[in-house]
Amino acid sequence: AVQLRDGVAIIPIRGPICRYMNLFTSISGGTSIDLLARDFTAALNNGQVRAILLNIDSPGGEVNGVAEFANMVYAARGKKPIHAYVGGLGASAAYWIASAADTISIDETALIGSIGVIAAVPTDDDSTEMAFVSSQSPRKNPDPRTDDGKADIQSTIDALAQVFVETVARNRGVSVETVLTSFGQGGLFVGKAAVAAGLVDRVGSYEQALADSAGTRTIAPRMGASTGGIAIAASAG
Repeated sequence: AVQLRDGVAIIPIRGPICRYMNLFTSISGGTSIDLLARDFTAALNNGQVRAILLNIDSPGGEVNGVAEFANMVYAARGKKPIHAYVGGLGASAAYWIASAADTISIDETALIGSIGVIAAVPTDDDSTEMAFVSSQSPRKNPDPRTDDGKADIQSTIDALAQVFVETVARNRGVSVETVLTSFGQGGLFVGKAAVAAGLVDRVGSYEQALADSAGTRTIAPRMGASTGGIAIAASAG
């Protein structure tokens, strides 16, 4: 699905994001992190590619692999210009990836943000099976119906979300406190509001984003202060 226009490799990030591709992911129009990393690396190493445009329309997805790929994009800064464009939805894991680009532009009606992590935890209320956990590992299978179980699960989710927040702060050149207080606290922004909050750099069209990436339009520099068994998903909720 990668296209090459005017020396720009256009890499789509659409639908739910997961680590591995399977038949269901392909049919549903989702994005595989493994294939995304492969295509991104190929674009970096291709001499015909002068810049990379991440074309994003995704509600987010699994945590697994997202931090790794976002760090890959961040590490590639300076090798080739990397631009992210959000034309519809760039939520949670999708924003995690977008924030790693050099610049981000957004359609005026697009939604972006949803910084946080959600976990779906089965309670086994309808199960006739009995679960036994080794006595040496009492926290291996936390029970969400108990206070201790809830605390263990919440601690894990908060730790994952902290990685998300710290990465966004690094990528956008702001403090962790700014992300926590000004980047929506898990909510979504529309168009210009996302620019005002600092999540993205400008409002514009897809063709403008392509022109930016190709170097045929002047881009103003980003301003910002620098900073020193559970199914888990960074989803739009």
